[in-house]
Amino acid sequence: MMQKNSQEILDALQESCPSFGGAVIATPDGLVLVATRLFSGDTPAACAAGVVAQVDDCLSALKAGRVDELMMWTLGGLWFIGRLVNDHVLLLSATDSHCAGAVRLAAQVAVQKLNAVLH
Repeated sequence: MMQKNSQEILDALQESCPSFGGAVIATPDGLVLVATRLFSGDTPAACAAGVVAQVDDCLSALKAGRVDELMMWTLGGLWFIGRLVNDHVLLLSATDSHCAGAVRLAAQVAVQKLNAVLH
């Protein structure tokens, strides 16, 4: 049931997120919990978990605390990473980096819904 509900939330992101590219929920170890079709392999999940771990490690020197949310702009588009309950991670991509506000809002809504499902 949890996996079905999580998949429905990711599927809904395709409707609410402008220029949606893909999404994956990863375990802290970088394993795929749920993914959209384009992010179904292990690489996106491992990347998401690895980025969060590396940023946490780097920020620990500054005593900044753990990262809860990241947005990155690349030549390939926009990337959102959000931490979920149980240290799971949501990775979402969008092809148009000009709609960052709408992407972030859609991702934050998804994070709230996923936290309720994964808790």
